[in-house]
Amino acid sequence: MTGRKPTIVVPFSNSCSDEACQDIFLYLRPESNGIKVESAIMRGLSGKEEYRERIKLVYLANLPGSFLVQKGVVRNHYKARYIFARLGGKIFTPYMKRRFSEYFGIEYTGSRVIGAYEALHNLHITEDELFDTWVPVENMLIVDGQVIKKIGDVYVVNSDIPAILHKNNNKTDIAVMIFRTHYTGEEFYRVIQDITGLLVEEGILHSKSMFSRVFHYSKGPFEQILDAVGFLYNERGEHLPLEKIRFYKYLVDRGIAPESIKQTLTNPIFLFDTEGREEEDSIFVKTRNMEYSESMGLINRAKAQIFLDIYDRL
Repeated sequence: MTGRKPTIVVPFSNSCSDEACQDIFLYLRPESNGIKVESAIMRGLSGKEEYRERIKLVYLANLPGSFLVQKGVVRNHYKARYIFARLGGKIFTPYMKRRFSEYFGIEYTGSRVIGAYEALHNLHITEDELFDTWVPVENMLIVDGQVIKKIGDVYVVNSDIPAILHKNNNKTDIAVMIFRTHYTGEEFYRVIQDITGLLVEEGILHSKSMFSRVFHYSKGPFEQILDAVGFLYNERGEHLPLEKIRFYKYLVDRGIAPESIKQTLTNPIFLFDTEGREEEDSIFVKTRNMEYSESMGLINRAKAQIFLDIYDRL
């Protein structure tokens, strides 16, 4: 592949063998001030002795926008949410329709549940305007990892996706970091809160904005693998083996086939038995902050999987 290649500042070190060890990805949004945000994050992590001792930077790279576009990284990363942003309520499962009716208190009507791309046309607004459209919390539902917002008299699915894909283009490079830690997911979230507070103090992030406006981080074990699929490369632009990611190796070593892991990432919506009742959810949401053994146990207990691949003809 021609064109710019990744700039690897800190090459990825070998994965740790300790089951409690996690490799958590953190990458900056292209619309953020990369240098200022990266600098603030590193200051936040070095400012506390506990963080210095328990969190280690094991990968730092700059991935060119043109490189990411050629590989289709961002589009593939958000594949499931992108399909719903395109097709909206047309591909809602019975469970999603039921949750919609229960939450909004109205009968499900497919014609009023539209994908974000149809909303751009119907509402005559830009990707950024749709992304920035604020709604009260009672007008927003998250189901199966998809975000539904009531905007006017329509319900828009995944209103952020068009802007995310639009902002990730040939000219927007992304800084990617991996932090190795023995913190649990919940403990690392407190680290993220400290970093967010510092970004607000320094005027980089508005006090009412979410940290996701400026960076993403792996919120659970399966997201760690998903992030590795998209953002782990060497200086030649070659993808590093997924076996280097601790959770991926953990699953394979315990008999989970690589193809099964791939299908889980591509089709992340599963049916679970939750305290005697059936419940659908995204594996990324369901395993948020879980430990490896919990996450593997959950996927092994899943009753069914929803395959979205059949809709990816766009």
